[in-house]
Amino acid sequence: MAVYLNREGVYSTTGKLVEAYTVGSHAGNRVNLGFFGAVGQNYIHVKTSQPHQGHKMLKFEYNGYTYSSLNVHNSVTLYTYGPNSTPYQPSLVNWGEATGGIVNYYYSSDSPDYLVIVLQTSGSYTGGFLYCQSGRSHSDFSIDVLAYASSANTSGVY
Repeated sequence: MAVYLNREGVYSTTGKLVEAYTVGSHAGNRVNLGFFGAVGQNYIHVKTSQPHQGHKMLKFEYNGYTYSSLNVHNSVTLYTYGPNSTPYQPSLVNWGEATGGIVNYYYSSDSPDYLVIVLQTSGSYTGGFLYCQSGRSHSDFSIDVLAYASSANTSGVY
């Protein structure tokens, strides 16, 4: 079995690889969604396959670097349900040396409206990996990246 990495994630000859998972009454998973770095702009919008009314509690984690060898590491936990026009009860935590990584999250304007995670990276050569973790009754083993685009703004791309 061959394994390769591209912008869409880690794949084998049989499809996308889930980094870790468990089954049974405590089922859960952690999916590597890929390595992301903005091209020419400081923000990259990552449109996921998780719909607004997906009824999931998800944790997205960014682990990367920025100019001057600084560590960027943060995560956001949020819910994708409810009548809200934005992800419900997000909790963003930063434990890296520099700002950046996950800086915003919103729903796309198409139908169905999908969850978009916004990353801040340098417009030239830095970046990092984006992971999605879910578990128990909120597991989403099929989450993937539908599209991504660089922008000068933290919202409104999708």
